[in-house]
Amino acid sequence: MAINKLFSQRQEEAANPNRVDVYQYDTIPENLRVQVSQIAIESLGKVGILGDSLSPAHDNELWAEIERIFLREKGWRCLSRESLAGHRILNFMGSCPTDNWLDLLELVAHGICVMAGPRYYMERQQWGVEVSAEEAIQEINYRLRRAGVGYQIEENHLIRVDSQFIHSEIVKPALVLLSGKEFDGPRQEFLSAHEHYRAGEYRQAIGSAANALESTFKAIFAQKGWDYQQGMTIKHLVKVARDNKLWPEYLDASFDQLVATLRSGLPEIRNNDSAHGQGAQPKAVPSYIAAYALHLAASKIVFIAEAAKSK
Repeated sequence: MAINKLFSQRQEEAANPNRVDVYQYDTIPENLRVQVSQIAIESLGKVGILGDSLSPAHDNELWAEIERIFLREKGWRCLSRESLAGHRILNFMGSCPTDNWLDLLELVAHGICVMAGPRYYMERQQWGVEVSAEEAIQEINYRLRRAGVGYQIEENHLIRVDSQFIHSEIVKPALVLLSGKEFDGPRQEFLSAHEHYRAGEYRQAIGSAANALESTFKAIFAQKGWDYQQGMTIKHLVKVARDNKLWPEYLDASFDQLVATLRSGLPEIRNNDSAHGQGAQPKAVPSYIAAYALHLAASKIVFIAEAAKSK
């Protein structure tokens, strides 16, 4: 379904043309809950064959699978007493706490992509699926941005967004560049870093971000047939890249600053705050340091992956 901006929305945007994107993470507005539920029905299909309270035998199996996974991971017996899984999920998402809503949103997004596969061709007609997975995810992300809720769905994962500019110009391009099979390792580490960040596990987020950057270097070296040792630090990985002229020579001078940032920035954060024992007193890593690590890792991944493509 196309996104139609109402007159009041256009007026608001015209009155605030230079509004900076500022997000909150603790509250899911009621209108966003309703909008996401509507999108889910259009892209996952009705909760039953006719969309009404039919017997469980007529349940939409993807709604049922989402409920099964959620209950298993939470260790819960049930969400509510409605007849169909879809009704139970949608009613629960209407008023549940934010963390539960976000968990279900990620599962729904994954279900939307599964429904779009060739296996469910007949079911899409049976359950009245009206929009493609791409359209549905795009609209969910738009609704999240519009509501000022700082999350976006990328690669079936819910990722926390601190700045829409950084997300669109750095984080998302990094995910696109890591989408090839040869980058499976660094991609999973990069997504893991965002999962830790969303969960408030900032030390683990920093460690995974640094691992993703190092793994990207190693994946590129493997593609190019360049020799390196598995235990190399970031300093030595950068040296291998420079020795093999991963970037043009005329960038060497300007790249010195990037090398210094790599050596004193992300790896240093990881060494000080993540990779070693924390001692008798737990170390509290501020969220802004974890955010810096994620964004720094993403920008370096984009740089070296694009350089590898153009060489």
